Amino acid sequence: MAIDVDAHEARRAQELLSLTATEFALLRYLAEHQRRVLSKDELLRKVWGADFDGAAHVVELYVSYLRKKVDSGREPLIHTVRGEGYVMRPPLA
Repeated sequence: MAIDVDAHEARRAQELLSLTATEFALLRYLAEHQRRVLSKDELLRKVWGADFDGAAHVVELYVSYLRKKVDSGREPLIHTVRGEGYVMRPPLA
């Protein structure tokens, strides 16, 4: 996984991923905190902002979108930790 913040691009296995601004922000936050379990509340605050007053399930929805784009046909990077949140882990070599 390669993320170019300046170009606002993400690639996996040299494939350019087509991401919305929110998907990119979520992927970037997960990648910056790799191997750390991030709660839905933390993701909501950090990606959507403290004043976001939409539905809390938006995190699950966007994680689902990301998985379809980032993990499709490949070893998953984004994992659910039941009752805790989400974690990004690189594939085992």
